[in-house]
Amino acid sequence: MTAAGHSDDSSTQAGKHGPPSRRSGRRGEDAGGESGYSSEVARQVGEATVALGERLRDPGVAHSVEEIEKVMRGFSLTVEGMSGGLSGVTEWLRAAGHVGPLSGHASVMSERLSHIGKELSRLADAIEQAQQQAS
Repeated sequence: MTAAGHSDDSSTQAGKHGPPSRRSGRRGEDAGGESGYSSEVARQVGEATVALGERLRDPGVAHSVEEIEKVMRGFSLTVEGMSGGLSGVTEWLRAAGHVGPLSGHASVMSERLSHIGKELSRLADAIEQAQQQAS
């Protein structure tokens, strides 16, 4: 387990996405009338992460050790989700014929994000353990 309820398997999305339909009017359009949904969610997650980063850097905002541990678990979950998503993008790129440097780079980035997610989870565990020892 890496983060709350998530396994070390980062390839759960692999092979579930295909290239854009040739019948689609616009490239990359999602099926089922959800055009732009993935990019909108990614934008919102990015904006929320930036706002959280600014809050964590603000010396005027007090945080408890317990809260910081929970933030690290949230970061871990976010990065693991990004890793899984990028794994799906890698498979999509390959299915769309972008085999080579582009899909290779996406694959490497997915692996790196998975590693970072696991390290964030370990950090959260260490914070939790330190808090328990201090009690």
